[in-house]
Amino acid sequence: MQSNTSVKKTILLAGAAGGTVEVVWVWLFCTVAPLQSSLVAEEIARSFFPQMAGISAVMAGVVIHYVLALLIAGVAAMTLFRMLGRKSEVRNLVAASVAALVAIWTMNFFVILPVVNPGFVALMPYTVTLVSKVGFGIAMGWVYGVRICASAGDAQQMTRGRLALR
Repeated sequence: MQSNTSVKKTILLAGAAGGTVEVVWVWLFCTVAPLQSSLVAEEIARSFFPQMAGISAVMAGVVIHYVLALLIAGVAAMTLFRMLGRKSEVRNLVAASVAALVAIWTMNFFVILPVVNPGFVALMPYTVTLVSKVGFGIAMGWVYGVRICASAGDAQQMTRGRLALR
C-alpha cells in the first residue's frame, strides 16, 4: 500500500506532467501560429482577474495553470481509483484520464469560458485546445499507472500493462 506521502507525490507528479504537456503543446503551436504564448498565459489570468495585464498577468497565468493542473490530478486520483476498482490496466487508467480531461475541456470551452472570458476561447482553434487536454490526460494517466506499478514493486505486471492498486 502506498504511503500518504507517496500518494501526494504521485498526484503532484501527475498534475505537473499533465500541465507541462499542455504548456509545451501550446508553446509549439505558438511557434507556427501568429500567437504569442505569453498572451495565452495572460488570458488564463484574465479568466480569474479580468483587469490583469502585462508580465504580472503572464506569471499569474502560469501559476494558475499549474494550480488547476494539480487540482485536476487530485480530483482525478480520487475519482479514477474508485471507479476502476482495486485492479486495473494502465491503458484503462490512461483512457479514463483522457475521458475526464475531454469532459473538462468540453465544459470549459462550451459553457464556462464563453461567459467568463470569450477572448480566451477565440485564441486558438478548438482542435489545438482539445489536443492539449488529451495530452494532459495521457500524461496524467501514464504517471498514475507507472507510479502505482512501481510502488507495488511489480515490474512484470507493469510491462504487461496491468496495474495493481493496493
